[in-house]
Amino acid sequence: MPDTSQALRETSDGLLRDLEALGELEEEKRTLPAGHPHTVDLSAKIEEIAERVLARTTKQRILTTELQEQAEAGGKGAPDQSINETPRSITTILSDWRHAERRLGAALAGSAEHEEASILIERLRLEYARAHDEARRGGRRD
Repeated sequence: MPDTSQALRETSDGLLRDLEALGELEEEKRTLPAGHPHTVDLSAKIEEIAERVLARTTKQRILTTELQEQAEAGGKGAPDQSINETPRSITTILSDWRHAERRLGAALAGSAEHEEASILIERLRLEYARAHDEARRGGRRD
């Protein structure tokens, strides 16, 4: 079970991904002519993601309130780093790595998607190596 800081990191990461997806889908929808049948499908996807965003913002408020209370109490687990500085769990990194590998496999060699997936895979490989080294030293729980 992740601690509160880790849960906040995961919630924030998910929120950023959903917001990016919302923007991309909304941009795609804006390019279609009014009444195009695909706009209904896009609108449904946008609505689904927007509902996830709302749920994540509620979860984020709860987590940040909990962390604020811990900080004020000065108790164990009080936050001492930003969301960005909170390392991601090894399982999350591996999941993202697997997803990137699948994207690479599906992309046309030489395409922008192929290049992006290759770069992401290398970043994830380095992030995993750092997380694994830290876990071996006993500095991480996953």
